[in-house]
Amino acid sequence: MEVLRTARLRLRWFEPADAPQVLALLNDPGWIANIYDSEVRTETQAVEWMTQRLMARYWHLGYGFWAVERLEDGAFLGLCGVIKRDGLDHPDIGYGFLTRHWGHGYAREAAAATFAYCRQVLGMRHVMGTTGPENLASGRVLLAIGMDDRGVHQTQAHEGPSRVFEWIDERPADAAAEIAALRLRWREALTRPDRLCTFSACVTPEVSARWVTGREDFSAAAYRALVRQHAALADDAGLLAVPTALGWRLALP
Repeated sequence: MEVLRTARLRLRWFEPADAPQVLALLNDPGWIANIYDSEVRTETQAVEWMTQRLMARYWHLGYGFWAVERLEDGAFLGLCGVIKRDGLDHPDIGYGFLTRHWGHGYAREAAAATFAYCRQVLGMRHVMGTTGPENLASGRVLLAIGMDDRGVHQTQAHEGPSRVFEWIDERPADAAAEIAALRLRWREALTRPDRLCTFSACVTPEVSARWVTGREDFSAAAYRALVRQHAALADDAGLLAVPTALGWRLALP
């Protein structure tokens, strides 16, 4: 399922068929040095890793880490996206690319598009990013897209210290405007194919957790079927909007 495009890139949901590419990425020296060693060594393990770390989050959050492909030839470059990580108070942007594709500006292009998507599509008011203290290249990407360097801190999300980057919408919060924007996103998720993947980002975590718990099929086809089940609610003004740690969300019955 496609999420967004840039001048050179396509960002889309991962799927089981991406196992060979994911296996290569997770064992890339740059990934292991700058992110971590997942100890994924087979394609079967890669599918399990994708299911737990990537695909389930699409259903639970309505966003996540997406596959990055080059539009020119469809080549797999790496991943980029945004997640809500345990141990961080707000969603954070992350990315990782195969070493052979470094130096072409792909990370900056994908991260900038993700940052715009967070603000303009998902309505986020507070976005973070973290890097290893010595990973200056990744830090430059986050600075370049408009985030501020908050220094090195120990977070609950990482074992060692991290350099923390942050962007905050300084405009005063307006609950009525945010709820109106939420209802518009809800309607678009149910009526526009290019916004369908934001469906889960419109509902409370309790609701999306019901969809994820015990599920084995996290395919795009199953997700589309779930969206179709709720199509009649696109313009239902009676749905209750409630504040959550992730912002305003709809509490579906």
